[in-house]
Amino acid sequence: MRQDYANGRQAPVFAGPGCLSRLPELRRQHAAKRYLLITDAGLEASGVLAPFVAELEQDAALSRFVAPPGEPTVATVDQAARVVRELDAPLVIGIGGGTALDIAKLVAALAGSPGQMDQYLLGRSPWCGRAPAVMVPTTSGTGSEVTRTSILADDTGRKMWAWGDELLPDAVLLDPRLTCSLPAPLTAATGLDAFVHALEATTGRNRNRLIESQALAAIRLIGASLPEAVHDPHNLQARQQLQEAACLAGMAIDNGGTGIAHNIGHALGSLYHLPHGVAVAIAVEATLGWSVTGHEAIFAPSAHALLPGSGAEELPALIRELADASAFDLALAPFTGVEMDASRLAEEMRDEANAPMANNAARRPEGDDWQTLAELTVTSFQRRRQRLQQGSSAEAQEALA
Repeated sequence: MRQDYANGRQAPVFAGPGCLSRLPELRRQHAAKRYLLITDAGLEASGVLAPFVAELEQDAALSRFVAPPGEPTVATVDQAARVVRELDAPLVIGIGGGTALDIAKLVAALAGSPGQMDQYLLGRSPWCGRAPAVMVPTTSGTGSEVTRTSILADDTGRKMWAWGDELLPDAVLLDPRLTCSLPAPLTAATGLDAFVHALEATTGRNRNRLIESQALAAIRLIGASLPEAVHDPHNLQARQQLQEAACLAGMAIDNGGTGIAHNIGHALGSLYHLPHGVAVAIAVEATLGWSVTGHEAIFAPSAHALLPGSGAEELPALIRELADASAFDLALAPFTGVEMDASRLAEEMRDEANAPMANNAARRPEGDDWQTLAELTVTSFQRRRQRLQQGSSAEAQEALA
C-alpha cells in the first residue's frame, strides 16, 4: 500500500463529459492491478453504471461492493474493508453520492490501516496507510470527493466523523452525464447542500481570501444553474456547473469548515434521519437571519455573489427564493410524518461531536440561543411540510412531470 498519502495536497480534478475514460490511465499510474468499485444500491439498480463497468472490465479485473440504502454506517464500512483487504493492489473507485464516496474514502484508508472503523472515529487513532483511490460523484452536493473528512453513523445511529489526509483521493472525475438521472428533489437538496457548504466556509471563522474565492465562485454557479438543472435534467451545461460548484464548495469547507446549519443538520440526521442535504437546507433557511444579525459585513459578499447588488439583510430571502425555484419542498415528501422536539434538538446540537461546527460559525450560539435556533428549525420544517401537504408545490410538480 502507498504510504505517501496526499501530504496535504489537493487531488487533481478532471471535469467534463467523457472524463471517465481516464480511469485505465490512472490505474496504471498508481500501479494498481485491479479495480474495486464501491457504489450504492440505488445507482447499481438503475443500470446507469453497466456500460461504464463493461469498459473497465476490458482493462482489468473488477470487484464491486454495493452499499445498502441509507447513509454510511460503521458496520457497512467494516464489511467493505474486509473486501478490499482480500484484493492484491486495488484501485478503489467510489462512484455515487455522498454515501458511496465516504465509504470508498474510508475503505481506501482501511486497506492500509489495521483494525476496525470505530478505532478511527473522531480521530481516535492515526491512519497507517492507504490504497490509491479515485472519486466519481453522481450528485452535486456533498463535495466529499475533495475533502479530508467522512461522515458515518455509529452502532447507535449517531452521526460521527473520521478525518485525515489519508482520506483525500488521488484523483476526482466530474462527468455530468452521470448526474442526469438524479431525481429532481435530490438535485435540489444536494445543490442546496453545496450552497450551504460554500456559504459557511466563506463566512466561518477560518475563512481567508483563498477560501472565499472558491466559495463565492460556487455560490455564483449554484444560483445560476440549480433551478435549470432541476427543471431540465439533461442540460449538461447546468449539470456540469453544479458539479464544479459542489467540488469548489468541498474544497472550501475542507479548509474553512462549516457552521451552524451543519451543526443543526447533523443533529437532525442523528435524531430524525433526515438526509444531509435536506437537513442543512432546512437549517440554513431557519437560522440565517439570526446568523446575519450583527455580522452583516461578513455575509455581504455571499449575498452579492448570489444576486449582484444585494446586501446581507436580503440573503435569507434570496435563499428561500432559490429553494422555491428549485422545488425543494418535494424533497420533504418522504418525511412528512416526522415530528420534531425543539428541546431534544437543542440538546443534540450541543453534543461534543457537533461542537466544532458551532464554534466555527460567524455568530456562535450562547445560552438560550441553542433553544431559539432549535425552535426556528422546527418551525421552518413545519412550514415547508405544510406547504407541501397543502399543494403549494403543485405548480412545481406539474413543471417537473
